[in-house]
Amino acid sequence: YHNVMLLIRNWYFVQAAPLDARARKMVFDDELMGQLIRFVSSHEVGHTLGLRHNFGSSSSVPVEKLRDKAWVEANGHTPSIMDYARFNYVAQPEDNISEKGIFPKIGFYDDWAIEWGYRLFPQYNSPEAEKTSLNKWVMEKLKDKRLWFGDGEGNRDDPRNLTEQVGDDAVLGSTYGIKNLKRVLANLEAWTKEPNEDYANLSMMYGEVTTQFNRYNNHVARIIGGIMKTPKMVEEPGVVYEVVSKAKQKEAVQYLNNNLFVTPTWLLNNDIYAKTGLNGLTEIGKLQSGLLNNMLNSNTLNHLVEAGTLPGASNYTVYELLTDLKKSIFTELSTRKPIDLYRRQLQQIYVEDLNRLLNPEPVKLPELPAGARVTFVPQENNDMVDVKSSVRASLESLRTEVKAAANSSADQMTIIH
Repeated sequence: YHNVMLLIRNWYFVQAAPLDARARKMVFDDELMGQLIRFVSSHEVGHTLGLRHNFGSSSSVPVEKLRDKAWVEANGHTPSIMDYARFNYVAQPEDNISEKGIFPKIGFYDDWAIEWGYRLFPQYNSPEAEKTSLNKWVMEKLKDKRLWFGDGEGNRDDPRNLTEQVGDDAVLGSTYGIKNLKRVLANLEAWTKEPNEDYANLSMMYGEVTTQFNRYNNHVARIIGGIMKTPKMVEEPGVVYEVVSKAKQKEAVQYLNNNLFVTPTWLLNNDIYAKTGLNGLTEIGKLQSGLLNNMLNSNTLNHLVEAGTLPGASNYTVYELLTDLKKSIFTELSTRKPIDLYRRQLQQIYVEDLNRLLNPEPVKLPELPAGARVTFVPQENNDMVDVKSSVRASLESLRTEVKAAANSSADQMTIIH
């Protein structure tokens, strides 16, 4: 990976600068950069020893423990350095947590994975002979939640298996993370300033702030339609597949409303825009559009339909999701307040996304040379029952509400919109 030093500097700057004064500049001291490279190298050495990524490891840690100085400095913020947990962005400045509780380190899971891979059992002369003993060993070990393996590469539908995320609660963890991002943005110009340089650093690091904010929001969005998979042997109690609770999914939508759909004005900084050429409307639009595109796709919506077929599921339906999103994104229809520029952009993005679900764009074929022979393979429509009908019903309901609101509005741009 080219320029790892730049990559880890940017990560540490946006995630840890409120906690570590050494990160509040563009050129880190050799000691800090050396420790950062050490953590990356340790992860890569893990791969050479046969360890896979364990993206679910950090989800075994209660979020509030990440703010407990004594606990997190002793245990680390993730049980595995093979996670993509990066740094402890949950910790707040008043927690006074040192580097020991901010950096990842070789943890409990890593010790267990090495033991599993390399321990010899000379009493057995074949894989089949040791299988029963190994299964009992694993079941006993997994009573310790820190040793759980979350396969984020093979199972991306489980919201516990997230990259760049720490803690067992994405909503709470992201809320803490945003508090720290606000501190970074408030000091961004001072912390990125270098003598005899232009504002390229300011522009780049503003982009890192918005990227990190986007990560937090997408961590929460993955809860919606989430189906957790906990592999088990037949001797173990409990189910393998479990739907994220309806209450948790609705909490995720509420978080997205509070932090993204309600315009995140804390990101808007005209001083930064005047020096970088960036534009607030564009930056906010990219964040909102990207998240809605990820959330309102066939995969997520089909999972909501599938969830209703699983035993014990408290089903959060596609129509309920769209109803909750409509209430969040079109608040002005009930308040009868003028719709400002940022909200008009958001509402347009949302309607266009729903329209694409009903009327997907035709596949554009590449230009072919004359005489070329082509075989067309029909593709199935992957939308499950209830998806398109729910989208259509939601849009029809929205149209009725929009017409009623337009007739009572006195704001010209709101009416035009």
